[in-house]
Order: sequence, then C-alpha cells, then structure tokens
Amino acid sequence: MRQNLITLEAPKYLLQRRFLFESVAFVVAFSLLFLLTYHPFSSTSWLGLKPDVVLPSVLFYLSAVGVLLLSKVVLMLYQLRHTISVRAYLFWFLGEFLLIGLTYLLFTRQWFEADIPFTFRLVLRTSLCVGMILVIPYTIFTLLAAYKAKSEELDALKLQLATPSPDPGRPDQTIHFYDYSGVLRISIPARSIYYIASQDNYVEIQYELSGKLLNYLMRCRTTRLEKQLEGTSLVRCHRSYIVNMDNVSQVKRENARTVLVLSHPEAKKIPVSKSYNKTVSERLNQLRREAM
Repeated sequence: MRQNLITLEAPKYLLQRRFLFESVAFVVAFSLLFLLTYHPFSSTSWLGLKPDVVLPSVLFYLSAVGVLLLSKVVLMLYQLRHTISVRAYLFWFLGEFLLIGLTYLLFTRQWFEADIPFTFRLVLRTSLCVGMILVIPYTIFTLLAAYKAKSEELDALKLQLATPSPDPGRPDQTIHFYDYSGVLRISIPARSIYYIASQDNYVEIQYELSGKLLNYLMRCRTTRLEKQLEGTSLVRCHRSYIVNMDNVSQVKRENARTVLVLSHPEAKKIPVSKSYNKTVSERLNQLRREAM
C-alpha cells in the first residue's frame, strides 16, 4: 500500500484548472458555514461579524483565500513537468493547512497584540483546526474527481470492446492517443472523434459511442498532440481546438467569426481563428474533391 501511494498518480481532474479553482470557491463557502456553526462553542476563535473583529476577520479570510489561490497556481505550474502522486497531493494540502494556520497565528499576534509563542505544538494544533475545516470539502472534491476519472476509463473500455478488430486489408482508421510521457491512454476510431479541446496542459477529447457524446481528459499539450495527428482527418482550427474535418457538416459566420457545425446535434460549434482559416479551407476543399 505504501508503494502504491508513492507511485499512484492523483486523479487527473484534481489537477485541472477549473476543478482547482472551483475547489477554492467550495472551501470558502463551506468554511463560512463551518465557522458560523463552530464559533459559539469555541473559546479561542476570534473570527466573527462583531464590530471589533469584523475587519481582522475579513482580512484573514482574504489572506487565507490568497494562500489557497497561490497554492493552486503553483500546483498547476509544478504539474506541467512533474507527475503528482497521491502521496504528493496529500502532502501539498497538508502544507496548505500549515500555511493558513500560521497566517491565523500571525493575525492573532499582530491584531490583538497577543504574546503567543510560536511553538511547534501550537502551530500543529492550529493547523489541525484548519484541517478540520478543509478536509471535508477537499474529500468531497477528491471523491468527485476520482469518480469522473473512473467513469471516463469505463467508457473508454466500453469503446474498446465495441470497436471491431481492424481489417488487415484496409488501413488502420483508429487513432491512438499518447499522453505527455508517451503512454497509450485511449484508442478511438477516427470517425467517432468530433474535436479535441485544450485545457492548459490537458486535452479533452470528445467522441461518440452508441450515439452518445463522451469526453476523455488526458494530460498532454495540444501542440504535442497536433504532431501526433499529422496525416489524419483531425486538423488544428483554433489555438484551443483540433476538429475532425470528416465530422464537419457546415461552415457558418456568427458574430463576425467563422464556426464549424458538427454532424452530431449535441456537439457544440467549434470556432476557427484567422490564423487557421487557410488550413481549414484547404482541408474542406480536399474533402469536396475526394467526394466527387
């Protein structure tokens, strides 16, 4: 079990930018509710809305949120080049508990002129109190991220079972997706892919299975993936999008920009940036010639 924690990668959704900053918003909302419930039973907490403590309470809260946001930004930058294991993830957030606990002690000393010695025991107790507030929302988000990741892997397995074996007499029409470290993550028939969206150092692949649109999140930069897809029907059309031109049903102008309408009724419209207009037009003309 110890070895598993060292090597097991943290659920991918935990490190997605949207998930990270949503977790901060959830922590803030939950902690406010917790403190309103906990404060009447505490003899050491000065946080509250009374006139004499409302200003330091607001300033402390803003400082704590700043610590959390800074931690998420640093985590995002760190995981661009490093794999975050479950153990590293746990230690990272223990560090957040410690920093916020120290911030609380600093506010207590400076604002209330309390002569509090910064002993290891006191810092540990304060950090554990902060941990009590953060552990529930973090646990909820961790379980949600793990559930989403496992659901995607289950859908990917269903896709592999539903995909027929390739015909030796025909070229392989399956596209194999490798992550940043070169590990094969998912193989999808080209005709089933609709688009790939960039999300920082992740990509989200949207594909169809049994008429339903599904997503697969993979740790890989779009520029790297673009090189893997050379010679396929997937073409870069925007800084944030790669689209399957075989599944484009219409090209439209909306709000002074070009968008691609995909053949699946539930698929969203994909924007085309000016720098990729020529590439998209050439690919569409090629498809028309091949269809004639």
